[in-house]
Amino acid sequence: MSKRIIAVATVLSALVGGTHSAAAAKPQIVGAAPPSEGPAHVFIYRNFRTGTPPNDPVVYIDGSPTGVARVGSVFERDVAPGTHVFTTDPEHPEFAEIISVLTPPGSAVYLAVDDNWVDDDTQGSRTPVFSIAPIDPAIALPQVARLPLERGQQ
Repeated sequence: MSKRIIAVATVLSALVGGTHSAAAAKPQIVGAAPPSEGPAHVFIYRNFRTGTPPNDPVVYIDGSPTGVARVGSVFERDVAPGTHVFTTDPEHPEFAEIISVLTPPGSAVYLAVDDNWVDDDTQGSRTPVFSIAPIDPAIALPQVARLPLERGQQ
């Protein structure tokens, strides 16, 4: 055998049959932070928009009022890890979207509140319907970054 074949065989043998440690068996992702523990951080925001309803909806988490979604603002709440129900009107579900969101420990979850009109007719009958939906962080972060953070809302 040539020296080159022996060298390649030696390297392959070391790679395939080499020793395995617990650290080597665990995949490592460069730049990834280890999962954190503790509460999940929920950012609830409402973008600027012309023609919005004159009222701002209250946002409920698991049936409890948690803040007001003002036009052009964001507020943050910490929630225990788990599944939570978010809505803008638990008493009138026909005028609100009700969603269930899983919030892993230490995660950041972004929810956008939006408004639409129903019964929008020529007689001036307009009923606002507020929706709330989870938004991918890649889309939400640039939107949230330009909005003022509301403090002390409950």
